[in-house]
Amino acid sequence: MTDHAELRRRAAAALAHRVPADLAVWAVLDPATLLWSDCVLVGAERDVAFENAVFDNEYRVDDVLKLTDVAATGRAGALSAVTGGDPAASARYRDVLAPRGFTDEMRVPLHDGRTTWGAAVLLRAGGTFAAADVAAASAVARPLGEALRDTLVRTGRDLVGGAPAGTILADADGRVLDLSDDARALLGGDAVPQVVQAVAARRAAGLPAEGTVPLTDGRWLSFRASPLGGALAVVVEEVRPHQVADLVVRSKGLTPRERQVLAALARGASNRRIARECGMSEYTVLDHVKRLFAKFGVSGRGELTAALFFDHYAEAHSGR
Repeated sequence: MTDHAELRRRAAAALAHRVPADLAVWAVLDPATLLWSDCVLVGAERDVAFENAVFDNEYRVDDVLKLTDVAATGRAGALSAVTGGDPAASARYRDVLAPRGFTDEMRVPLHDGRTTWGAAVLLRAGGTFAAADVAAASAVARPLGEALRDTLVRTGRDLVGGAPAGTILADADGRVLDLSDDARALLGGDAVPQVVQAVAARRAAGLPAEGTVPLTDGRWLSFRASPLGGALAVVVEEVRPHQVADLVVRSKGLTPRERQVLAALARGASNRRIARECGMSEYTVLDHVKRLFAKFGVSGRGELTAALFFDHYAEAHSGR
């Protein structure tokens, strides 16, 4: 069975023959909220500073060609094209891409016709993506999205019942001291992920000490740290990919309607569109939005999306 990471590597190699790029980032997105969850990198090693700059632009800066934009159209888009040949009009180009030598970016939604399961971000260092490049990428967006969906959902079915939770013993800095047998079984041969260090750092900063990561076989694991003397006991459990958003909203005590509205807001839907999709008045939508702002401690849509991503998804992102 091909796992989601291997599928993306194969897709990257196949598309590279038709649409060459100097760097390609093939991401899994949470299907409910379109937030980044995991990446396969082709053409470079992981660069945490670059990742953080991209995330900051995606969720905190007003810009063009966001993931919500390409997901809404179901088609690829190039930064050079959407800016009318002036990519410097994009904050992402000015602040993130150009300083690293990139001259154009293409984003490709990986969807099944209704839901976006991932995205490919292609970068060129020299030249731009032509209309033919965009068309070629758009042509494979749906079949690749369907294949990615099948690997994720098939894995989810295999997890019904779940395996016992395990425990990882770590020092205060997140360095692993020991693992229980159940934790070793859950990791299934994968190395202990960096999320253990991340949850330790979050606890030290007074933030919720929890995070989620996908493994190479398609399973997702959640990690939660608690103090144990001078060390940390990190509980590790299985999580299905499509449950990540549900875990987030449950932690906030959201009602079913608020969950619907939150997912739509994260996708960039307007109040009018949310009202139409959810069968409620715009006034009712506005009331739900206000309650969501209060529960997340934010004052606007942009802050809500940023809080949802940085508080709950950042640790789930990993470069492969």
